[in-house]
Amino acid sequence: MAPPLPAAPPIPKTSPQAVWSLVLGILSTTCLWLLGSIPAILLGRAAIKKIDASGGTLTGRGLAVAGIITGSVGILLGFITVGSVLAALALPAFNQVQNQAKLTRQMSQIKQITLGCRLHAAQNAGAFPADLETLVQSGHLDALVLIGDHAGNRRYLYRPGLSDAAAAEEPLLAAPFPLGGKRAMGRLDGRVETIPEVDFQADYAHLFPHQ
Repeated sequence: MAPPLPAAPPIPKTSPQAVWSLVLGILSTTCLWLLGSIPAILLGRAAIKKIDASGGTLTGRGLAVAGIITGSVGILLGFITVGSVLAALALPAFNQVQNQAKLTRQMSQIKQITLGCRLHAAQNAGAFPADLETLVQSGHLDALVLIGDHAGNRRYLYRPGLSDAAAAEEPLLAAPFPLGGKRAMGRLDGRVETIPEVDFQADYAHLFPHQ
């Protein structure tokens, strides 16, 4: 009687966990992000453990490794995307805060310049200075106050030829440029306000030479 034939070795099967790890890893890089990347990494690690312990009955280690890698890439891409979106949302608010700070600085300087003009008028029969540099020469103003921007090349707009006999609401000074669509402007009586740039160009720009 012939001896029985040896049993055929079991056909290795691909680990389902390894397959799903790779599928979810790929999806995490396109649309699922954490919903795909975290399960991809967990399934990939579990699949590798089972494959190593299966004695050759399970295959798909390469698929599991690829799932872990793509899942990790998905996490990285997700954080980059979220960071970009948050930065895009925060930028307008940041710019608005910066513009408001600059406007506040300009308004404070306009008040200082107006005070210097009034001191000059009190000592010169009510006449305001012919130009703002006169205030620096007379000691009524620090030269740095005349600068309307941090670059140091744009000075405040000044309306010469006025006296303290003019109407209190007459415009006297204006910022050299608008910020956030608004222009800071000072009146003869010391009031400082911000007005829309469109209104400034339509109603006041012609009063300030050399702007």
